[in-house]
Amino acid sequence: SILYISRASESCDKAAIQQILQSSRQNNQINAITGILIHKSPHFLQYLEGPPEAVGELYEKIESDDRHDSVKVISRSEIDNRIFSNWEMGFASEEDLRPLQWKWELDKLSLFSLANTTDKMMMDVIKLFIGTEKFSNHRPV
Repeated sequence: SILYISRASESCDKAAIQQILQSSRQNNQINAITGILIHKSPHFLQYLEGPPEAVGELYEKIESDDRHDSVKVISRSEIDNRIFSNWEMGFASEEDLRPLQWKWELDKLSLFSLANTTDKMMMDVIKLFIGTEKFSNHRPV
């Protein structure tokens, strides 16, 4: 798995994000990759999971994609179980974050309840990014 953060480039508007999602969902299904993309303008946070070679190749494509600037890995690890096994690419935009925060705070978001089976740091970073805690206080290792 890889968890990374990036900044949306100036050319990355809503139509470009929709294009990213459409192609990701098609290609990820073919490559057995699952995950989630969170867009909190102007940043992206993405978690990818799947076969190590496929995830690595996808990350290399993202690094060279002109819709992303300042791409930085926060966590890279081998996992035994997927968190997003049914999502070729889940997505949350800024409009979706408030309900996601409420669900998280009430511990009703079952996918994220699996955090005890995965990298705790990765789950903490996602929570920080969506705003359940202040992201600016986080310093990735």
